[in-house]
Amino acid sequence: MLKKLLKYEIEATARIFLPMYALLIVFALINKFFIAVNADYLKIPQVISATLFVAIIVGICVMTLVVTIQRYNKNLLSDEGYLSFTLPVKTHTHIDCKMIVSLMWAVLSVLTSLVSILVLAANDKTMVTIQQVFIDCINLLNKVGPGGYMILLESLVLMVIGVLSQVLSIYAAITIGNLSSKHKILLGIGAYLGFGVIEQIITSVLASSFEGTISRYFESLRLAAVSDQVLAAQYVLLALVIYMFVFGAAYYFLTNWLLKKKLNLE
Repeated sequence: MLKKLLKYEIEATARIFLPMYALLIVFALINKFFIAVNADYLKIPQVISATLFVAIIVGICVMTLVVTIQRYNKNLLSDEGYLSFTLPVKTHTHIDCKMIVSLMWAVLSVLTSLVSILVLAANDKTMVTIQQVFIDCINLLNKVGPGGYMILLESLVLMVIGVLSQVLSIYAAITIGNLSSKHKILLGIGAYLGFGVIEQIITSVLASSFEGTISRYFESLRLAAVSDQVLAAQYVLLALVIYMFVFGAAYYFLTNWLLKKKLNLE
């Protein structure tokens, strides 16, 4: 059933994102044309086009957040929630669907923005530079060994977990806000800010508790072998992944529990 929900959700949101992605690429090509021509009589259109290009990138980032909030709230906490929760689907499956699609569009938005910038900046010199940077990165990873690839993998996992944790914190805050019959938005914003405060407090407590140990550990690595430094980086990234995963899991189970036990569709 998750596959059917994902198909429906992707189709519904694609109508929003795909035209924006196409528009971004079009303006990247238009700006590239203006740069290539570099004529004085095209200065004003060039400025306007460049401004719109930046505005579309910002708009895509904002729209990704807006759609994340709007789709979850509309499908599960508004009148549509009556239909959604009559489906033979477990509550957590609805959450899984929303967060997977939100992650997908967040990744695609970043990749599309990067591609548009690459299209805008692409020339013989920049392509050679990009190719050289890529070769240098591969050589560095090969020099470091398997540990380098593990650091790269852990970094990617950390970014994914970080995005999902933020998405789930938004879902949890919206669901808490829905508990109020009159001040849903205000309570939701307060809940989201409260989550941030709790995270900061926990981070501060952990950092102060292990500050001395962490400082001594990294000081000892200053003159250590490269292999030891790489291993230390792996441990740090693994700790961050676990840390972000714990918060994400907490938001996930809180949201699931609230939807199952405290759902208010009035």
